[in-house]
Amino acid sequence: MKSMPPPPPVTSALTALRRRVARRKFQFEAEPAHHGRRLFVDVSVIVTGDARTGIQRVVRALLGQLASAVDPSITVQPVFASKEHGYCKALLLPDGEIRNASSRPMGRQPVEVGRGDVFLGLDLAAHLLPHLESDLRRFKRQGATINIMVYDLLPVVQPGWFSPRTGENFKRWLGVLARQADLCIGISDDVTKSLSQALRARAQPTLPDFATIPLGHDLVATYPSRGLPANIAELRAWVKSHKVVLAVGTIEPRKGYQVLLAALDRHWLTHPESDVALLIVGKSGWKTEKLQERISNHPELGRRLIWLKEASDELLEELYTGAAGLVAASHGEGFGLPLIEALSFGTPVLARDLPVFREIGGPLFDYFENDTADALAARIEDWLASVRPPAAKTLRTLPTWADSAAALAHCIGVGPTIQTRGDGV
Repeated sequence: MKSMPPPPPVTSALTALRRRVARRKFQFEAEPAHHGRRLFVDVSVIVTGDARTGIQRVVRALLGQLASAVDPSITVQPVFASKEHGYCKALLLPDGEIRNASSRPMGRQPVEVGRGDVFLGLDLAAHLLPHLESDLRRFKRQGATINIMVYDLLPVVQPGWFSPRTGENFKRWLGVLARQADLCIGISDDVTKSLSQALRARAQPTLPDFATIPLGHDLVATYPSRGLPANIAELRAWVKSHKVVLAVGTIEPRKGYQVLLAALDRHWLTHPESDVALLIVGKSGWKTEKLQERISNHPELGRRLIWLKEASDELLEELYTGAAGLVAASHGEGFGLPLIEALSFGTPVLARDLPVFREIGGPLFDYFENDTADALAARIEDWLASVRPPAAKTLRTLPTWADSAAALAHCIGVGPTIQTRGDGV
């Protein structure tokens, strides 16, 4: 295990002071004696707020599948921490909710780490991990390995798409990874390559190892949310009566909604009787106030344009199957989970020609390069006229969340031990 310099002293001192002040705030419960190796899975962010989309879907799915993917002798223990306390036990409930293991609101069950244990930073905690670096360093001293999932580096690579604070948090987070991580696991080769380049540019004396795992397509394994809106009959009738172009994701700068809406505007202008419609499924995001206002006041809103700011997974599944196709105009992604989910339901996908989309979709996706209104409108028109659903046998080759968890367990050294039999046994 590599020897690394201490964490930034200012951050460490502030964390220690904050914890001393907050010590009386919590009711810490002694941990029972434990024997055997443990896999500590960090779910610090999802414990405090689960949006049940994007990264939260990945966290729930992998945590739920890890229990079956690791060696039976290893205990999978979700944990969470805050600026005010170190890592404590969490629970994954049967419905997918992840919460504090203590039954008391201010109760906490701290964990002790021993030699051979494994820490997995599964949640994206870029804003939090710099405050927990002393905990990670202590884990390493006690004989644990530190493994961190990396979903993307976009706030560093494209800071203009995010708030300055998010960019600064990611830069500090990268410093923690460089100093403390034994292994960083990307969700695509594109992410892993970007991470390797970013960490090498820091000129650290030693670097973590790198690995990539695939993400699953099977929405059912992500503890999908249930519930349909009151106007579901009206929505179903609308979907059935239109050739629906589906776009899924938060309304934020990188998602490319501006160019997609411009292309549909051009299509509707030149084809006033067209039944092609745009259905956006995504919450209000940041730095897109004018675009959101444009969508909310669009003359086609309620006719050939619908924006659903909230949708359960049950509804999303129905929309995947009812859409003519999904269009991903995003300028940057770490993976693109809605694309692979849509494809798994037999929904054709038209994606911007990004390396990461080529990596995860290959010949199963269709692509576009020119995103001017005229060019993209023409591309969508031609695509809708000729596209066919992917073959069922092809879809069966897509990785599942069980596959993802097995790959992850293997990467971090907690996969099942394969017993071999010698001659004559």
